[in-house]
Parts: sequence; C-alpha cells; structure tokens
Amino acid sequence: MKTCEDLNGAVMATDTLQALNLATSYCELYEGAKSRRGALDFGDLIARAGELLTTRADAAWVLYKLDGGIEHVLLDEAQDTAPEQWDMLRALTGEFFTGLGAKGGGRTVFAVADKKQSIFSFQGADPERFGEELKVFRAMIEGAGEGFTTALLRESRRSRPEVLAFVDQLFKDPKALTGLGAAETSALPIFHEARRAAGGCVEMWPLESGDEPSQADPWRPVDEGPTESANRKLARRIARSVRAMVERRDGVGDRADDQIRPCRFGDVLILVRRRNALFHEVIRALKREGVPVGGADRLKLSEHGLFQDLLALGRFSRFPTDDLSLAAILRGPFCDCSEQDLFDLAWERAGSLWAALGRRADERAQWGSARDFLQWAIEQSGRLAPFDFYNRALSRIDDHGRSMRQRALTRLGAEAQDALDAFLAEAEAAEGREVRDLETFIARVGATELEVKREPGEGHGGADGEVRVMTVHGAKGLEAPIVILPDTTTRATPQGGPLLAAADGGFFWAPRKGDDCTASAQARAARDLDCEHESLRLLYVALTRARDRLILCGVESKRLFEDSWRDYAQRAFECLEVHAFKQVDGGEALRFGPDPSPAPDRASASDDVRPLPDWAVGLAPAEAALAAWRSPSTMTQSAGPPAPSPLEAVNGLGRYRRGDIIHRLLELLPDIPVAGREAAAHRRLEAERDLSADQRSEMATAALAVISDPRFADVFGPGSKAEVALAGAAAHLPRGLAISGRLDRLVVGPDRVLVVDFKTNRPAPTRVEDCDRAYITQMAVYTAVLAEIFPDRAIEAALLWTDGPSLMPVPQERMRQALNELAGQG
Repeated sequence: MKTCEDLNGAVMATDTLQALNLATSYCELYEGAKSRRGALDFGDLIARAGELLTTRADAAWVLYKLDGGIEHVLLDEAQDTAPEQWDMLRALTGEFFTGLGAKGGGRTVFAVADKKQSIFSFQGADPERFGEELKVFRAMIEGAGEGFTTALLRESRRSRPEVLAFVDQLFKDPKALTGLGAAETSALPIFHEARRAAGGCVEMWPLESGDEPSQADPWRPVDEGPTESANRKLARRIARSVRAMVERRDGVGDRADDQIRPCRFGDVLILVRRRNALFHEVIRALKREGVPVGGADRLKLSEHGLFQDLLALGRFSRFPTDDLSLAAILRGPFCDCSEQDLFDLAWERAGSLWAALGRRADERAQWGSARDFLQWAIEQSGRLAPFDFYNRALSRIDDHGRSMRQRALTRLGAEAQDALDAFLAEAEAAEGREVRDLETFIARVGATELEVKREPGEGHGGADGEVRVMTVHGAKGLEAPIVILPDTTTRATPQGGPLLAAADGGFFWAPRKGDDCTASAQARAARDLDCEHESLRLLYVALTRARDRLILCGVESKRLFEDSWRDYAQRAFECLEVHAFKQVDGGEALRFGPDPSPAPDRASASDDVRPLPDWAVGLAPAEAALAAWRSPSTMTQSAGPPAPSPLEAVNGLGRYRRGDIIHRLLELLPDIPVAGREAAAHRRLEAERDLSADQRSEMATAALAVISDPRFADVFGPGSKAEVALAGAAAHLPRGLAISGRLDRLVVGPDRVLVVDFKTNRPAPTRVEDCDRAYITQMAVYTAVLAEIFPDRAIEAALLWTDGPSLMPVPQERMRQALNELAGQG
C-alpha cells in the first residue's frame, strides 16, 4: 500500500508540474497580448488598485492623500468580499483609529453582512475571512478607545411566518446549521422574527419520474418521439400550476401595502441551481401553456432563433443562390411562410429557390410579400453598412402596417427584444472596428459566442408581468410572492475541475479521485466540504426569496443524494404540521400552512388608465425626404468602395484607420509650436500600440508634410480653426433641409471665408472632375450655410488631399450644380 501511495504521489507531482509549465506559458502569452494592446482585464484592475494602496513605493503618499477625504466607509455584502478587497479596505482604514487620523472619534466603518448568504466563492468570496476581519477591526477600534458594536438582525419584513418557520425548522438540523456557519458563534439554531401577518404556505410536491424506455423495435418509425423524461413532466406540471394559480386568482400580498390581491404571472419566480436541461424545459413548457415568461436570465445569442434569422437574411442578401438561408428566412418571422408553403415552393422546382420564388410570387400572398422584402434586401445589402442594413430591414413595414421588428417580437416573444438589441449593438460596434461590409460582419459575428445577461425585474412585461426563470445566484437580492424550486435533487459540483487547492496555497492536478495520494485526498475532502456548505447557503438564499408561497419539487434521480436539498426539506416537513392537497393534474402533495384562497379585485392606478389614442398606435405620416437634420457627408449615396481585402488589415492597419489617425494629427499639431510638432506627432502615434514603427513614421511624415507646406499656410495659419461645428439651413438648400456637421478646417478672413475638408484617399485624384460626387455635394452644402452666416464675404471651399499633398479648390459652378441635383432629390 505504501508503494502505491508513493507512486500515486509521484505521478501527481509530475502531472502538476506539467500543468504548471503549461499554465505559465499560457500566462506569458496572455500577458504579452494584453501588453501589446495596452489592455487590462478585471483581475488586473483589482491587482493594480491593491498594489497602489499596499505594496508600491508611493502607497504611503496615496493613502495620505486619500485619508484626508475619507470620513466614513460603508461595506455592503461584506460576506462576499474577496481577500484582495479586504486588504484594500484595511489599507484605507488603517489610520482611522490611530493618532491624528482618528480626528476626534468622528470616523466610522460600517459593514453589512450575512454569512448565511455567502454564495460567490467562485469570485473569491470567503465567509470565514469576514469573521477574521471582524476580530481585527474589533481589536483596532477598541484598542483606540472607540466603540465597536454588532447587531444581529433577525426581523424579516419580506416573508410570511409560515415560510420563515419552515426555513428555521430546516436549519435546526446540526449539519445544515454548520453549513451556514452559524454554529461557530452560537449553539442556538437560527431564528427569524416575522413582521408580516400569517397566511403563507410551503408546498412539497412528489418527485416526478420519467417514462420507462420502450424496447427498441426496428419496425417502428425512425422519427417517433422518445419516451417522456421526468424533466419534461415536471416542467409541464409547473406550467399548468402557474396558469391555474392566476386563473383561480390565488391571493398574495401586494408589496406596496401588503393588502391581499389576485396573483399575476409576474409574481412567480422559478429558481434553479444551474442552466441545465430542466431550466430550458421549464421555459419551453411555460410558453406551450400560454404563460408569459421572460425567458432565460442569460441568453446565448448564437442559440437564439432570431439571431440565426438575422444572419440568414444577411447571407441570402449577399448570396441569393444560398437556398438553405432562403428557406430559413421564409419560415422565419420576416416572411412567415408555413411549412406547406415552403414545401410547395421547393418541391420539384427548376433552378434555385430564389428563382422559383420570383416566378411564382403572384400565386400566394405570402410569396409575394416575401419576394418584395427580399428583393429590397438584395438591393440594399451591397450599399449599406451592417448596422444600417439591419436597422432599415427591421423598420420596414408590411402590408398590414407592422414593422419587421414587431413581427419578430410577436412571434418569438419578449425575450427576442434582448437578442435583437444585442445583435444591433454588435453591428454598430463592428463598424467601429472597421467592419463596414455585410460579408465580413456575418462571418465574424457568426463565429463569435455572444452571451447577454438579462435583468428581468418584478412585474416585467406589462400589467400582468412575466414568470421569471433564473439561477439562485442571479436571484440574489430579488424576491417574489411565489417562488418555485424545481432543482432540489441534484448534487452540488465543486468548482475548479481537476485543480485542488492545497492548504499552503499551492495546488494539485488531480482529475481522478481513485489516483489521489494522501495530500490530494485531504484537499479533495476539504473542497467537497466547502462545496456542501456553500450549497446549504445557496439553499438558504433560495428559500428566503419567497414572500407568500414556497413550492419545492424535483425529479427522481437514479439515487437520491444524501443531504440533497430535497432530503433536508423532507426532514423539515416531518417536524411540521402538514396536510395533503390535490394538485392541478390530480396528484397529491403536502402543504404547510393554510390553503391559498381566491382574492377579490382591488382598484389600482392602472384601472384609471385610458386607452391610447389612435395616433399612438398607428403609423406616423411620412415626412418629406429632406425634412430632417442630416449630415453633409451622407447627403448623396455614392457607389462606395468595394469590400476591403483581408490583406488590408495586416499589421493592424485597416482601410479607414490611416485616415482617422492622420485627421487627428492635422487637428492637433497646428496648435503646437513648429519646433515641437514632430516629437508631438510621434508621442501621439506611440499610443497606437498595434502599429509598426514604419507605419507610425509614414503617418507622421504625411501629416507634417501637409502642415509645413507653404502652399497651405492660410489653412493652418493664425485665425484658422479645427473641427468647427456647423448647423443650420440656407436659402440655396432644398426647403425643409437642415444640416449638422463638423468642418475639418475653417479660415475666416476680413473679405473671404475658406472651408477645407481633409481627404486621405490613396491615390488622390488630380482633377476635381474625378472626385467622388458626395465630396462636392458636401462642400456645396457647407458653403451654402456659411453664406448665410457671412453674407458680406466670399465663401470658398477646397479639398486637402494628404496623398501628395495637394490643395484642390472646388469651383463654384460645380457646387451650384451639386445643389441643383440635391434639390431634385427632394
């Protein structure tokens, strides 16, 4: 046995060393990547703040400066404070109670904590550290002759007495009490004092079991549905019970005044331990029963149907022969074709699906509407940036006056709003990262795992609200009249995977329990015990979310884990006076406390709300094409450049990046004395860490060549201004048009005004006739508005090309022609 023990230890030491080498290499690569980008992650922010206050050479000076402005410190949720944060707090308050720092006893530290609710160990929280810090602060404060006071708050103004009595009974179990950490300070069980009147209840439903799998029969249909799982059965029972509660008008206490009112869907909160199969089955069952549900509290965009519909729309718009994408769009909310419509269109067709739709669009209304919408998408996809394309697509109105956004939300539910907003935000952010063509955007966003954290609040989703389904961790700080816990028979899983923390701060790489040596076995046992204790604290948090009614249910597993949540709850029920009651589907369950009874209607402020006027729900009248504030740079739609080659992004320099940086240099450098401009340019370019030295040098040279060229002395000389905001209308502009823009350079003289716009195109055109029409229109609009501001001066316009460099005056005749063309658009 000793030999096996030594062998296991040697193997584990080797594996741990290899894991350490791999981790070290990974950390070096990660730190190098952050350094090249000049980036810090969240852990870095905490570490740098801690160093600033504790270990750096100037930490004493920083603390001295801070100490003069801090009188009181309030630490909320102290049980979830990580060790690094405790170190910073101790540094900040170190002089509060010593010498002159005490300031006559007027400085205080106030901490609010409940060790029973410490559930964030994966974020570094250590409930035991709170007890240690309590002793340190007590010794420091009492040593200074100041008062140290602790207050045990046992009152609960949230839950009814029946719910609290059940919680107290469950945690009378010595094992459960130890998990809360309460046994360290008192031999007495926890006790809550209710401040609300009696009338709540706690229910224990029987465990659900799945159907027995049928014998494999080779002659049965291959697409026959599987046997019904326990998760699906439980989810269906929960959904039907929730709907029945609302239909029966079960009474709950109103949060505002605690008066009894009928329950609503928004009063129900369903809590699970993790987002597993049961989590998704519950959401699916609620939707099938017609119960409004807010959806998952965390949403993976790549798994959401609307996300896939939007990607399919983009793919098809650029590649109309993509039959699979077109089929997905036709079945989606934007076209709303039925399965039969799609089959009839696709079956025995000749050519692509798009060609078939074009030929047969007049046969059915759905096909005609789909053809018109998709034809528009094809035409727009090549000329609009991703955000513009999707925003306009979602704003298109169908034959019934509904926008595509409304159609999607009506079909997919309210949670689709979050997916839609997140997708559009990603499209907008992509443009800031130089992604301006639809193909590149679709490729990048389709390969990215995006997750949205949703915040479904109480009463979310209208007057009746929506059922909220989330994890217990996500519900920390929330409450609800009715709380359902369906995930009570699973076992807590320790965090960390194969890594086991050693008592001295090291770790073991120990993926298999059977290969443990003595040291790793001790570390594994300690981790399992910590996990079990945190699971009990998680149970306490889950139970105390309920205001009026608490429901515990679950599914049968192959074996009921000892000391599972269900196990503790059953033992508590055995000590309480409970009675049986009939469930919605005929089953029998147990209840502690009185049966819920129907509640009468209560007059509320919402009863006096008048219906919206017709104009609020109808379409706004169309405005004139030019009756709006517009940016001069977008007055005309140019053909636009082709999609940038991926090679343009080599070494971090995209198509538009060079122009943006040179524009910034041309704005800043003229205000710096000539002798210091070159050094200032290089200092500014050093901030662009992903550029090479050659790229920085080329940009600095280009900008300095423009500024120092004698031909442009007026543009950058005394009296010239950079980045001048300009807004207004003009007599020579179309009626109803007002512009808002920013001038790159403006020179105002006694007899003339010169407006200059920087252009970084390479190669630069040599004749004004070869310029993009949009550039001429932009300058024409600027001069028209400036003529209203300076009626007694000549208004001139020029384009300054940085490639060359050259200053190109824009002839008055060409600008008049551009204004005439603009008037024709209106």
